[in-house]
Amino acid sequence: MSNNLNGTDATVQHEVSREIVAHDFQNAMTGKLDDATISSVKKQILSASTAYPANGSVASMIFYLQFQVTVKNGGKTFNGKGGGISSPGGGALFGDVYTDDINRLYANTVSMQFNCAFAYTSILFFDKSSNLLGSFQSGSVSTVAGVGGGSGSWS
Repeated sequence: MSNNLNGTDATVQHEVSREIVAHDFQNAMTGKLDDATISSVKKQILSASTAYPANGSVASMIFYLQFQVTVKNGGKTFNGKGGGISSPGGGALFGDVYTDDINRLYANTVSMQFNCAFAYTSILFFDKSSNLLGSFQSGSVSTVAGVGGGSGSWS
């Protein structure tokens, strides 16, 4: 069970499980990344111990997407732009940012990988060496479905 800074259990608050996110990451990246990298990222997705309540938005123009994620209660905002193949549209995102070091996440994020399904959206945040720093896992009120990656930072 993870610690959630708003005092609730993240697994009760949101239907999206880290197991689903890890599984979908593996499916999306098989053949694109080596098995050791996929295994390492999956392990990190499953092991992050602190959840920070967050909300955000996604806007998709089919091959180009924009994401915004804001950590609640005075946290920073992630702005990301990416590419991939997705359905057009947009929507609202409600969930948690999982990380073991929020300051490292804020300071070192340079890229992201996203997986948008109609029921949930996951954004994985990476540093310049492709090390996973954290993830945003959310339920979605969205018309966007697709997988891809891009760049972004917190401010």
